[in-house]
Amino acid sequence: MYKCQVLSAHVAGKVAMKSYLSGMPECKFGINDKITIDGKGKGASDDPNKAARASVAIDDCQFHQCVKLTKFDTEHAISFIPPDGEYELMR
Repeated sequence: MYKCQVLSAHVAGKVAMKSYLSGMPECKFGINDKITIDGKGKGASDDPNKAARASVAIDDCQFHQCVKLTKFDTEHAISFIPPDGEYELMR
Protein backbone atom coordinates (compact mmCIF):
# COMPACT_ATOMS: atom_id res chain seq x y z
CA MET A 1 0.00 0.00 0.00
CA TYR A 2 1.13 3.55 -0.74
CA LYS A 3 0.87 6.36 1.73
CA CYS A 4 -0.34 9.64 0.28
CA GLN A 5 2.53 11.81 1.37
CA VAL A 6 4.00 15.00 -0.08
CA LEU A 7 7.74 14.51 -0.54
CA SER A 8 8.53 18.08 -1.47
CA ALA A 9 6.75 21.29 -2.41
CA HIS A 10 7.77 24.69 -3.71
CA VAL A 11 5.92 27.99 -3.59
CA ALA A 12 7.24 31.21 -5.07
CA GLY A 13 5.75 34.46 -3.85
CA LYS A 14 6.21 37.95 -2.57
CA VAL A 15 4.84 40.36 0.01
CA ALA A 16 3.48 43.36 -1.88
CA MET A 17 2.69 46.51 0.10
CA LYS A 18 0.68 49.63 -0.56
CA SER A 19 0.96 52.25 2.16
CA TYR A 20 -0.04 55.86 2.54
CA LEU A 21 0.52 56.39 6.27
CA SER A 22 1.13 59.81 7.74
CA GLY A 23 4.28 60.37 9.75
CA MET A 24 6.96 57.71 10.05
CA PRO A 25 5.36 54.79 11.91
CA GLU A 26 7.36 51.62 12.49
CA CYS A 27 5.53 48.52 11.24
CA LYS A 28 6.42 44.99 12.27
CA PHE A 29 5.52 41.51 10.99
CA GLY A 30 6.31 38.57 13.25
CA ILE A 31 7.71 35.37 11.75
CA ASN A 32 6.36 32.09 13.08
CA ASP A 33 8.90 30.00 15.03
CA LYS A 34 8.26 27.12 12.61
CA ILE A 35 9.79 29.13 9.76
CA THR A 36 13.52 29.00 9.10
CA ILE A 37 15.35 31.49 6.90
CA ASP A 38 17.96 29.70 4.82
CA GLY A 39 18.96 32.24 2.19
CA LYS A 40 20.50 34.61 4.74
CA GLY A 41 22.29 31.88 6.67
CA LYS A 42 19.94 32.31 9.61
CA GLY A 43 17.58 29.80 11.15
CA ALA A 44 15.01 29.47 13.89
CA SER A 45 16.72 26.33 15.17
CA ASP A 46 20.35 25.25 15.32
CA ASP A 47 19.34 21.56 15.17
CA PRO A 48 18.83 20.67 11.46
CA ASN A 49 16.81 17.53 12.29
CA LYS A 50 14.41 19.47 14.50
CA ALA A 51 14.07 22.25 11.93
CA ALA A 52 13.35 19.82 9.09
CA ARG A 53 10.60 18.00 10.99
CA ALA A 54 8.28 20.84 11.88
CA SER A 55 9.25 23.88 9.86
CA VAL A 56 8.78 25.72 6.61
CA ALA A 57 12.04 26.82 5.01
CA ILE A 58 12.29 30.17 3.25
CA ASP A 59 15.32 30.39 1.02
CA ASP A 60 16.65 33.04 -1.33
CA CYS A 61 14.57 35.87 0.15
CA GLN A 62 15.25 39.52 -0.57
CA PHE A 63 13.96 42.46 1.45
CA HIS A 64 13.13 46.04 0.46
CA GLN A 65 15.72 48.58 1.57
CA CYS A 66 13.34 49.95 4.26
CA VAL A 67 13.54 46.67 6.28
CA LYS A 68 15.76 46.85 9.37
CA LEU A 69 17.86 43.73 8.89
CA THR A 70 19.43 43.90 12.36
CA LYS A 71 16.01 43.54 13.98
CA PHE A 72 15.21 40.68 11.62
CA ASP A 73 18.34 38.84 12.70
CA THR A 74 17.74 39.33 16.43
CA GLU A 75 13.93 39.30 16.78
CA HIS A 76 12.90 37.17 13.76
CA ALA A 77 10.51 39.94 12.78
CA ILE A 78 10.28 42.11 9.69
CA SER A 79 10.49 45.65 11.07
CA PHE A 80 10.33 48.65 8.74
CA ILE A 81 9.23 52.24 8.24
CA PRO A 82 7.08 52.04 5.12
CA PRO A 83 7.65 54.45 2.24
CA ASP A 84 4.59 55.92 0.51
CA GLY A 85 3.24 54.03 -2.47
CA GLU A 86 3.47 50.48 -3.75
CA TYR A 87 6.55 48.29 -3.29
CA GLU A 88 7.66 44.70 -2.68
CA LEU A 89 8.55 44.28 0.98
CA MET A 90 9.90 40.75 0.50
CA ARG A 91 10.44 38.49 -2.48
